[in-house]
Amino acid sequence: MLGRHRHGARSPATGPVPGDSTPWYQCGNPDEFTFTNEGDYLEPGRSPYMKEQITIDGLFNYTFWQGNCDLGELTSLGSLRMQAIGRTLRSVYVDQIGFLPQQMDSGFQISHTYIWRTRESVENLFAGLYPIQYRQPTQTLTMHVKPQNIEVMISNPTACPRLGQLTTAFTTSSTYLSALQPFNALQSTLVAAYGTQNVSGWNTTQTLYDTASAEYCHGLGTKGNITGSNIQSLVIPGTASYHELFRSNPMAEQAKQLAVGPWLSQILASFYDRSTTLQVYSAHDASLDMFLSVVANPDLPWPPFSSSVEIELWQHNTMGLVVRMYYEGMIVPAHPNLNCSFTACPLGTLQAFMSRYILPNYRTACAAA
Repeated sequence: MLGRHRHGARSPATGPVPGDSTPWYQCGNPDEFTFTNEGDYLEPGRSPYMKEQITIDGLFNYTFWQGNCDLGELTSLGSLRMQAIGRTLRSVYVDQIGFLPQQMDSGFQISHTYIWRTRESVENLFAGLYPIQYRQPTQTLTMHVKPQNIEVMISNPTACPRLGQLTTAFTTSSTYLSALQPFNALQSTLVAAYGTQNVSGWNTTQTLYDTASAEYCHGLGTKGNITGSNIQSLVIPGTASYHELFRSNPMAEQAKQLAVGPWLSQILASFYDRSTTLQVYSAHDASLDMFLSVVANPDLPWPPFSSSVEIELWQHNTMGLVVRMYYEGMIVPAHPNLNCSFTACPLGTLQAFMSRYILPNYRTACAAA
């Protein structure tokens, strides 16, 4: 089984909006029950003896919000939600199906991105999936993380300059501007709500949506005339620069090869790894979205906080190895060009389709044009 999820709810990642005095005290007690250790030696009977606390004070504190959250930090809401998802996975794959073992297996394979909220999210997921009574006293799981420069679970224009060129070309194109046009009036309402009409860099949905949605999701209210329904609608223009890059973009196929291909290569290899029953990727909304852009119906909505994709590999009586894939509890509607259903997609069919997006030489393909 392969699981991949977006991290839990977080504070705004883009920084305080000028003039927005909303405090962020949602990060004081992230409920982490698994503690990270770098290195191979673990002291028997160890116990945590340090606690990290974000301190917002000093002579530069006027540039930041009040509270105890860093930029884009997993909040207590996000922690608890990830634990709940872990408990749900346990009820299905341990208690009902019996596929995963009752006791935690140290061989489970876990990967997260270099951004620390994904580490915290998978720690909390396992706190729900394998609570402490289902672990040995000194048992640990190894979490794998790539350095930022070679990350594959998110679009990486640093490693692939050609991808950066394609992204810039798309976000300045008439296709992209046409996708935003139906939301121009709502964007004006959002900008007016934050009073940033004349603040360069803070007068578009792309820069304000992150803050507005994070405040709304944490019960901190909305600004001006913005409603909860507006927040739901603003998801589309707020994420279009990522979402449409792999869909309506005339260069979408090449963008998927450069952005998603390196991760697909890793995913395909995992299908044939029989050393473990569970592999987990803790990533971001853009990670799930770009993966789904390859295998799923293009109309799927943007992945919310804590959303997840579960991929099950089954041995079918007549079809051989087949893949069943879920997104938020439903069978993933397959991409129109993928000739199978994810109720039982032959592994060979899926492998052949995904392989179209994995290039033989990324050094050459990623060179700037």
